[in-house]
Amino acid sequence: MVLHQLLTVLDAVTAFVLATHVALGWFSTEIVVYHASYVILKGIIFLVKDWASRIDVVVGIYMILVTFNVISLGVLTAMSVAWLLQKSIFTFIVPLLKIFSD
Repeated sequence: MVLHQLLTVLDAVTAFVLATHVALGWFSTEIVVYHASYVILKGIIFLVKDWASRIDVVVGIYMILVTFNVISLGVLTAMSVAWLLQKSIFTFIVPLLKIFSD
């Protein structure tokens, strides 16, 4: 459970890093590559168990391409950020809904 929550927080932080790097140039190449590597590694680890992990791998690769200015499309960036954020949001909202629904 703790590992799941840690991964969820890291997904949210990674979404923030990607969004602010593209929009504002806040983070260095090293930090963005670190987060991209995290997403790729997590995707590879859970690939067998979860089909959505394939999308994590694609998002991580896209982050690396964005970091080195190979490609940067606003729509793909927004989709990547939304993908990472939606996983985080749902992981934190579902337990809250269970608390308030009882």
